[in-house]
This record gives sequence, C-alpha cells and structure tokens, in this order.
Amino acid sequence: MQRQFAPRLRQLHWYEIALIAGVALALCIYLPIVVQRSAVQGLGDVQVFFRAGWAVWTGYPLYEVADHHGWTYHYPPTFALLMGPFAYPLDGFPQPAWALPLKMAVAVWYAISALALLLAIDWWARALERGATPPFEQRNWNAWWMLRIGPLAMLLPFFGDGLGRGQPSALVLLTMVGFLVLYVQGRIYAAACALAIGFTIKLFPLALLLFPLLRRDVKTVLATAGFSLVFLFVVPMLCLGPAEVVKLYTAMWTQHLSGIFTGVPNDKIAAEITFTSYDMLSIGAMLARIGAGGLPGADTLPAFATAGQLVFNVAFAGALLWIGHGRFWRLTGPQPPASEALLIGGAILCAALPVMLSVSQPNYVAFVAPLVAVVQFDAWRRSGAVKVVPLLITWAGLMWLGMVGTEGGVWQPLRVIGLATLAIVALLGWGMVCLRRAR
Repeated sequence: MQRQFAPRLRQLHWYEIALIAGVALALCIYLPIVVQRSAVQGLGDVQVFFRAGWAVWTGYPLYEVADHHGWTYHYPPTFALLMGPFAYPLDGFPQPAWALPLKMAVAVWYAISALALLLAIDWWARALERGATPPFEQRNWNAWWMLRIGPLAMLLPFFGDGLGRGQPSALVLLTMVGFLVLYVQGRIYAAACALAIGFTIKLFPLALLLFPLLRRDVKTVLATAGFSLVFLFVVPMLCLGPAEVVKLYTAMWTQHLSGIFTGVPNDKIAAEITFTSYDMLSIGAMLARIGAGGLPGADTLPAFATAGQLVFNVAFAGALLWIGHGRFWRLTGPQPPASEALLIGGAILCAALPVMLSVSQPNYVAFVAPLVAVVQFDAWRRSGAVKVVPLLITWAGLMWLGMVGTEGGVWQPLRVIGLATLAIVALLGWGMVCLRRAR
C-alpha cells in the first residue's frame, strides 16, 4: 500500500501558518479592491467579457461591442455565451433581467477565478505526489502545503494581476492542468474534453495537443476534435443559429485574430493592443524594446523582433522534442507510458506560452505555476528532504522585481529588458534539466 505523501493536518510551524495565512489573506483582501476598481473606477478587462455576454444574447454585433476603454472581444462566441449571467449592457441599453448587477457580477467572477486557480494548483500537486515514494523528510516544512503554497506565493503578483484584470487565465490554467493530469491517468475522453473547454475560452491551449500528436495517439486527437466541434460550433448553433455562427467566426478572424497572429493588426486592433508595451512578455516584444531603447514608435513588431521570436520558438520546440524523446514520446516503435515525464513536458510547454505568444501580459504567468511546482518537487526529491530551495526563492525575487519594474517603472532599463521574460526563460532551462532526470 502506497504511503501518504504528506500529513496535511499535522501540526504546522508558526512560519508555515504565517505563509498560508498571508496568501489566503491577500486573496481575501484583494476581492473588495477588485470590485472597487472594476465596478466603480472602471479599470481592468472584465467589462470586455461582460459586454460580450450582453451582446451575444441580445443580438448586438459581438465583435464590435466595446467596453468603456474601447476594447473589444477577441475570443470564440461560446465563451461569450457562458458570460450571459454577467451581461453588462452598453450605456443607454437596459440591464437584462437575467444578469447580475455589475458589482455582484465582478465579485462572483473573482470568486470563480480564485477557486479555479486553487483547484488547478491542488490538482497538479496531487499528480506530482503520486510519484513521491518513499515520502520525503519533513522536519521543517510540510510537503503537502508547500507544494501548493510555494508556487502560489512565488507568483502571487501575477496571479493578482489576472484576478484584478478579470481575465480568465485561472480557468484556462485549470483546463490545461486537467488535460495533462487526466491524459497521464489514461482518461483520454475526459482529458480531451478539458482541452476542448480551454480551447473554447482561448485558442492557445491547443498547443498541448502536441503530446498526443507526437505519441501518434489518434484516439485522443479525434476526441479533442470532436469535443471542440461541439463546444465551438454545435453549442453556438443551437443557441444562435448556423448563419449567425458563420457570421461571428468570419468577423472574429477578419477583424481580430488574423492581425494578432501575424503581429500586424488592423487599425482597430492596433488601437487596443500594443505588441511592444512594457507589460508584454514575449521574446519579440523584448527584442523590439531593446532595439528601440524603449518603446518603439510603431505598435507592431519590427521584422527583426518577429524573426527573433520565430527563432526562439523553433529552438524551444526542438529542445523539448529532443529531450523528451524516449521519455514522453518516441519516433518509432511503441510509445513510452504516459507518466511523470509527460507531466513535466506539459508543464514546460505551459510555462513557455507567456514568452512564445505575441500578445502575452503578466496574467499569463499563471501558466508558469505547474513548472514552479515541478522544479520545487525535483529539488526535494534529490535532497530527500522538504526544504526551502534558495535558487527558486531567488528566481521568485527576480519575478517580483520584474513585475514591480514593469508596472511601477522603478528603473527604465529594467522595463525595457523585461526581467520576467528572462526569468521565465531561465526557468524553462531548469525544467529541461528536470525532464532529463524524469522517469
């Protein structure tokens, strides 16, 4: 019988209690701040999604409706349909009877996002715990709590940014974690459903389909395609009708996604998104700022930055495939069992998304959390004891400094370089080392 990974309810040291209480208190205190900022002061992105929920259910053009900033909705219509209970109309239009008042809607959306974040971190920790035999020595720190609180505390400013903006980053993280964990467990239909839900909210979780493709797992690929077809097309057609769905997807591509993917948006999108702003984390944005010595004159990526982004993406993908060969995939012959190596490979790919995507702001750093847990867990396993990992604490300090430098403009060169981008790239290298050691 497998021994318990860690006694969750054993007596904790005072510093463990203080850390847990501090993180919990931060999440609780931030709720009224978010409601004040979003519902009263009009900050954040939450009205983009709430207005989309109003537009899609009332017949207003979904990809033309804008929030009070002038920002528009860029995502599939299914997510807008799910935003129906939070519908918030344009000025001069009546509030739908079925929708929550704005302040309550912001509070409920925050609570849902925070819960999704906690569930994702716990779900991931449970997956890592399955390989923890025998249990680690836990003299000074409790492994159960630290495997969960550690990543949360190290990335707290970035989680807070996502919760404050009202972005669905936590929900997307939950779907990606769900896909990886369920896939390793052999529950391919549940895994495919989780990935399709993430793809319904934002398009980039589809990158995780790389793993069943590499493993020539046709059943999982087809299951994901089937669930995606249902969520992206069948459900909207049942709600809106086939002609309206075709019209919506045509507008989504021509007015939004084509320019975002190429980095050369139309005038409408260029007014909403600055591809090179200080809070953009992509490699291309960093290169563009370095080349200009600050913010470039144009909002689009210059050719050399686009080329640099492409080179990084190709090099990263090549390294992941090379190191992962024989561990989570094999070019010929039977595939390795879906195991810890696949979890680590998935965590590395999730963590790479913020620096690979052309539009990637601090809330996307939520996707780094699984890899933080992996490197923390790997350090414990090599030492045989649960303890503070000094190098990881230093890394977290750099991330916090990068966030402060980006948002507060403490030191201009720090904003230009984008310290968080470099720190994530360093963590990706650390993750590759963990992958080489994986069983």
